[in-house]
Amino acid sequence: MKTNFKKTALLLAFTGLLTSCSSDDSTTTQNIDGTFGDVELFFDNGVNGDALVLGSSYTNSNGETLTINRFNYIISNIVLVKEDGTEFTYPKNESYFLISEETETFTVNLENVPAGDYKQIKFGIGVDQQRYLEGETAQQEFWNLASANNMVWTWSTGYRFINFEGTFTTSNNQAPLNFKIHQGSNSATDNYRQVTLNLPSTARVRTNEMPNIHLVADANAIADGTNKIILQNNLNTAGTNASIMGGENLIKIATNTMNMFKVDHVHNGSGNHH
Repeated sequence: MKTNFKKTALLLAFTGLLTSCSSDDSTTTQNIDGTFGDVELFFDNGVNGDALVLGSSYTNSNGETLTINRFNYIISNIVLVKEDGTEFTYPKNESYFLISEETETFTVNLENVPAGDYKQIKFGIGVDQQRYLEGETAQQEFWNLASANNMVWTWSTGYRFINFEGTFTTSNNQAPLNFKIHQGSNSATDNYRQVTLNLPSTARVRTNEMPNIHLVADANAIADGTNKIILQNNLNTAGTNASIMGGENLIKIATNTMNMFKVDHVHNGSGNHH
């Protein structure tokens, strides 16, 4: 586990008009005493139980040794669920965030959360079709940020929800080959996914008490999860690199990434704890 983090919180907000909430938003309730507080989410990137360090190598259960050079992803549409089952949906146009191992951006600050005791968190991986179809102007600030961090293709092809890159070797091929796994939606499939995670202990939101929810993201789950994706079997015709950006394997990867996250622990208090 990483233990000495000194990361800068970065809250990324969309510009543009507020859009109507989906039917799921109808369960949002007011806080009991009318007060509000903040919540901090800390994303701790790992790989198969170890800390993820860019440039380091590890071997997965497929017998391939990966050296990870990039691991970035988009978190969106955050919902916090109280102990009584009622939900607080974070304002949609402010609920898109970039987590980047490259820039050491790991922290999300949620403001004006109704005071209460929360037991569950829900969020999306990537940018949902509803938001994307509002057009580039409505989300220009986040689009520019995503573009600067290698998280887009072009506007017509949209966002990269996860950008996972590096090199790999196998027992039969000791010369490093490049790999690129980019999870995103395309004309054939919508690869946006939603995650629901129970908290191991209650997150207490109060005016003077900010919980830190410490989440772990396991990069190994992308290709070595429920579905086993062998990079060697995804080489281009020249045999020089493996790129997965669409097709059946990307759908399998999108299923894998739903199990990429877990909540490690919750700190309740006024300070930052990781």
